[in-house]
Amino acid sequence: MIIAAVVGLGAALAIMYMVLKKYTYPAVEQPFFSDPKFFGLFTVGLVAGTAIVVVYSYSDMSSIIYAIMFALVFELAKLIVLNLKRFHGNSDTIFYGFGIGLGIGGAFSFGLVFLVLRSFENVFEGTDILILLMLFGIIAVQTVLIQSATGLTIGEGVARRRPFEFLLQALIISISYQLLMSQVFRSMLAGSESETGMYIFLILSFVVALGYFYSMVYIKLPSNIREVLRREGKNRKDIPK
Repeated sequence: MIIAAVVGLGAALAIMYMVLKKYTYPAVEQPFFSDPKFFGLFTVGLVAGTAIVVVYSYSDMSSIIYAIMFALVFELAKLIVLNLKRFHGNSDTIFYGFGIGLGIGGAFSFGLVFLVLRSFENVFEGTDILILLMLFGIIAVQTVLIQSATGLTIGEGVARRRPFEFLLQALIISISYQLLMSQVFRSMLAGSESETGMYIFLILSFVVALGYFYSMVYIKLPSNIREVLRREGKNRKDIPK
C-alpha cells in the first residue's frame, strides 16, 4: 500500500507541478485560475477516484464490458461536477477540469497499483524489483495522464458551453484506453505464457495516454485559453506558449 501511494499520488503531484507552474504565480503575475477552487476540485477528484476504485475492485478488470462502463463513469463524474452554471463560459474552468482529473487519476492509480499487486501477486513471483517498479510506475503515470487529459477536455467543453460535444471526445479516448488496459489484465491472468502480450498492450495504452496528454497540454491548452478569454472579452499577452 505504501508503494502504491507513493507511486500513484506522487505521479499526480509531479504532473500537477509540471503543468501548472507556467500558469500561476510567480511565472505570471495574475494566475489563470483560483488555487482554492483548483485544490477543492482536486480533493473532489480524490474522493470520486477512491469511490470508483472501490467499486472497480469488485469487477473483472479484464472484461471489455466493464472497461467501457468504467470509461463512462470516469468522464460522467467529471462532467457532473463541472457542468454547473458558475463554471460555464469561464477560461479557468479548463484548469478545474484538469484538477478533478488529476484527483481521480491520483486516487485511482493508487488503488489500481495496490489491486494489481494484490490480485496478480503470483504473476510477479521472482520478478526483479526494478522491473516491478518500472511496471507499476508506468501504470500509475499513464492513469494520471489519461484522467487529467480527459479532464482538460471536459473542462474545455464546459468553458466553451459545449459540454456534451467534448464529453463524446473524452469518451472516445477513455474507452480506447480502458479497452487496452483490459487486455493488459487479461494477459496478466493468463500467466507467463502471455507476458509478451501484457507488455505490448501496456506500451500501446501508455502511447495513447501520453499522446493525448501531450496534445491537450502542450499543443491545445494555450490556444484554448486564448480563445475562451477572447469570448469573455479579455485579452492576455502572458499566455505561455
